[in-house]
Amino acid sequence: MFRQMNRKLHRYAGLVVSLFLIMWAVTGFLLLNVPWYQEEATDLQHTKIEVPANQADWTLSYIGTQLVATGEYTWEEIRSVSKSGDKFKVYVSRDPILRLTIDHTGQIQALKQSPILDLLYGLHVGEWENLQYVTLLEVISVLTVVLVLTGYVYFFPLRRRMKKKQEKTE
Repeated sequence: MFRQMNRKLHRYAGLVVSLFLIMWAVTGFLLLNVPWYQEEATDLQHTKIEVPANQADWTLSYIGTQLVATGEYTWEEIRSVSKSGDKFKVYVSRDPILRLTIDHTGQIQALKQSPILDLLYGLHVGEWENLQYVTLLEVISVLTVVLVLTGYVYFFPLRRRMKKKQEKTE
């Protein structure tokens, strides 16, 4: 009875979680390969920021501070700053949203982000503060833990049975 219940729980939780894993995979792929969605922003006042002399000072907070120091951006507009390889990616809330890429020389390249891409970004990072969406993400997280635990219930007894079978044949 327990194994049948566990199997059903594992199956249906897996189906629900798999939908979200597919969504995160697809939106992640699209976010990594977005230039074909976007057009370059040519109306920037500043296309370069100062690079610090010490490489250790080249941090996320330094990038944000330098962008705000230009006067073109405010802290309220900067949605996120992340490092990707030797470049920084900054999302700025404007209409349309800007995706800035800053390289190791301080050169800024800006792409205008379409509303569709903004939707994908919100889905991928769970940025929405809507209570229902946050609750849904928490349920998916709990279901993922349940999947792992119920998977262990299947995996370990099977290994013990296989070991016993091998001992009998020897």
